[in-house]
Amino acid sequence: MTIKLLERLREAESGVYSVGASANYGKLPRQRYSFGIGFGTAPDKVDVLIKSAVDEVSKIKKSGPVKEDIDKFVIEQKRQLELQLKENGFWVSYLSGSYQNQEDVTEILRKLDDLSKVSVESVKAVADKYLKEDRMFEFILLPDAK
Repeated sequence: MTIKLLERLREAESGVYSVGASANYGKLPRQRYSFGIGFGTAPDKVDVLIKSAVDEVSKIKKSGPVKEDIDKFVIEQKRQLELQLKENGFWVSYLSGSYQNQEDVTEILRKLDDLSKVSVESVKAVADKYLKEDRMFEFILLPDAK
């Protein structure tokens, strides 16, 4: 999603310098997930760029991502994982998160294999299942009026 948002909001519409999409989940004390898109822009471009971001989400839900974007994502995730596995901070966070969510700590050993299973179809299915329009909220921070 971040790849498409960068292409559209930064490169095509020249509305942002950076943009990011992220997903989070938790199991305890109750199951929950969140997906967010964040970017900074001029106040007069907010509405147009929000509409564009929502349109990109709709495209992923309808058709899935393009294969080239999946390949870019997998390569970057593998690179990040290789770096993280060498850092104590990652391990502290990973182990405590696994413990808190009552997850198998050896799951990290299968992450590289799991990345090879990411496909256009799997991303489309997950987006369609979890990115519901009736659960979208907008939070807009505007500069102080002077």
